[in-house]
Amino acid sequence: MSMLEKITANWLSFGILFLLILLAVLLLWRTRRPHLQKQPRKDIMPGFTLIYADQKQSGKKSEGFGKLLYSAKYDLQGKPDYIFKKRLGSAIVPVELKSGAIKDAPLPHPGDLLQLAAYFLLLEDIYGKRPSYGWLKYSDYMFYVRNTRNLRKEVKQTMADMRKMLEDGEGTPNASFVTCRHCICNGTVCPYGQYHRNGGEV
Repeated sequence: MSMLEKITANWLSFGILFLLILLAVLLLWRTRRPHLQKQPRKDIMPGFTLIYADQKQSGKKSEGFGKLLYSAKYDLQGKPDYIFKKRLGSAIVPVELKSGAIKDAPLPHPGDLLQLAAYFLLLEDIYGKRPSYGWLKYSDYMFYVRNTRNLRKEVKQTMADMRKMLEDGEGTPNASFVTCRHCICNGTVCPYGQYHRNGGEV
């Protein structure tokens, strides 16, 4: 083997070893990152392209924006505030905006968390790819939320409980702004909140 061939082989081995180490570090970072992480709010999504918004946008690229999304698999509907797609790859990331401030609270409102989790299910069915994570953005802070097995289980159970209540009449729905504004069922699987907002009485 010539000197040039030895050098080339060594560089190739070094390159492969470097890539393996890099992949191991990235995998370790991903598995050790918290499932829920509070951060100062940022509005820039570098490396992502906006593919959906709950309101129509100006320009030709906004076709389909504002459309009510529906999942036949989960019988679930909704309008996420924003859906981004990673430019490199096909990762789908929902972003839900909240007008209020979270201040010193270490966790998001439970209903907000379940609402984002419901969008995880919705987008998984529509786009054929499960979102790995999403963002809950309040006026002062935002939360990185991983799409974990336990979170999906909780939102499925919540929907099942509400649908059972609607079928058998057991339970007492309270369709007030206070209880419905943080509820996953409002405008998705439960008609009470929407009915109340339209001026009806329960």
